Amino acid sequence: MGTVNRSPRLDPPRVRQHPVPALTRWFGRAKRRMGYYRLRAGLKNRLLEPRFLRSLRSTDVFLVGHPKSGNTWLAYMLAVFLSDDRRGDVNLYNVGDYVPFVHGHDHAIAAYGHLPDPRVFRNEYPRYPRRYPGTLYLVRDPRAVLVSFWHMFGTMFDDRDTTLARFVDGYLSGAAPFDAWHRHLGRWDRQVGAALRRAERGERVRVVRYEDLVADREAALRGVADFIGAVPAGDVPAGTSARLSRAVARGSFEAMRNLEGRHGAEAYAGRARGEGRFIRRGRADGWKDEMDPADAARIEAAFGPVMERAGYLL
Repeated sequence: MGTVNRSPRLDPPRVRQHPVPALTRWFGRAKRRMGYYRLRAGLKNRLLEPRFLRSLRSTDVFLVGHPKSGNTWLAYMLAVFLSDDRRGDVNLYNVGDYVPFVHGHDHAIAAYGHLPDPRVFRNEYPRYPRRYPGTLYLVRDPRAVLVSFWHMFGTMFDDRDTTLARFVDGYLSGAAPFDAWHRHLGRWDRQVGAALRRAERGERVRVVRYEDLVADREAALRGVADFIGAVPAGDVPAGTSARLSRAVARGSFEAMRNLEGRHGAEAYAGRARGEGRFIRRGRADGWKDEMDPADAARIEAAFGPVMERAGYLL
């Protein structure tokens, strides 16, 4: 594809030198309550939608999911598969060259006209989801999501003071740190509920469970490849099977941890070095070792109906 295998930037962790003034925080909360940010986003979306539509292809697929649901993991395996990467050019730092992360800027797909079909874009903040020709929605147990999200927050901001309980509080209430960081992020239950409803209505939405990727990533990746139209119908050619096997092998957590050690990770570029790993354990139930049962119960109480629909509460 002519992409460059970039070396990771090794900047020190970004540390906030001065606390945000109380008046500034109050003013930001007031604007959110009045709907200022929603209004601004709505106007911006209307202005940029024509550019997005002009760049959209009928074969495009958008990989959507709450942060820390395995989006980068699946994107990396798809990048290896779609580019037929035999030399090991794709890594966790340059994965965006192959499966771009447009992250709330849907119109940014205009910059990727050079990518062959089918193109896959990652977007944690979809602006025009109804316009997407195809959507892969990746869902993960919210208890595991918040534990992983907490670790990511601590690494990105060099924060060793915010406890997991306080982080969960902020997430459920929209208070710090979510009054500034990821303030546009839709809550897990709202995101997942909307994706499940779209799939049930027969829209071209495939819901992929993180836990299924952990249990059998070959079967899960084959299903994803079929959905995006990257696996021919009927008998699978030997070449395609080899590409899938290569992507599955390189998608093991051991292989990805080694890869991150050599090249770094896209999400931590310019923010973290030494401490903290983007690829941690990859266990479906690892949250049980770190989350207090009381915090898990609060998440279950808030998200219960959607967790049941998604298979996380029996």
